[in-house]
Amino acid sequence: MKNTIYLSAFAAVLGTAAAAESVAPSCSDYTTDKAGWSCFCEANAAPGSVWGSGPYTADSNVCTAARHAGVIGPEGGMVSLKTVEGQASYTGSEANGVTTRDWGSFAQSIAFPPPAATSELAKCSRFPSGTESHSCFCPADASRQRDVWGSGPYTGDSDICAAAFHAGAVGEAGGDVTVLRVPGLKTYTASEAGGVATSDWGGYDFSIVFNQN
Repeated sequence: MKNTIYLSAFAAVLGTAAAAESVAPSCSDYTTDKAGWSCFCEANAAPGSVWGSGPYTADSNVCTAARHAGVIGPEGGMVSLKTVEGQASYTGSEANGVTTRDWGSFAQSIAFPPPAATSELAKCSRFPSGTESHSCFCPADASRQRDVWGSGPYTGDSDICAAAFHAGAVGEAGGDVTVLRVPGLKTYTASEAGGVATSDWGGYDFSIVFNQN
């Protein structure tokens, strides 16, 4: 009786997965009219032409590019991709059994966002008082528009995640950071990096930097 129940439940799960795949659009239908897109690649899909090494030209074969990027294997599966700005040139390479080609300028590109990082650490906010080191987590969707002063070191009251994206301490997927308390500066100079524009400031009693070892 138990085996019958388990088999029925397993069949239901497989049926749900198969239904999800059946309604998912084929990656061959990808359109750069959308900023983001999820689609399905069949197992052992016929290879197509791909230019670049990530990002790829927007007319590249999505499933073959996904194989090259390591997003899927020969078994296929769901992929998520986004349309990004075109590049002046694209360099081919070999990865995961796929060889891509060089190309010149192209108006639009496609890219595969990395999976969002997860962590057991608490989400970062501001550097806590009474400590010399603080570890926390920056999610991929953390705001990059929060207040940050300086260009590394940053003022001690700067938003940690916005500063982490600016410093390159985390990438697009987010991740864990370790923040260190260091002496304050007389002035902090603004700059722009990692999609974050920081601000100038005068003196502050302590600074923060990221341990990237």
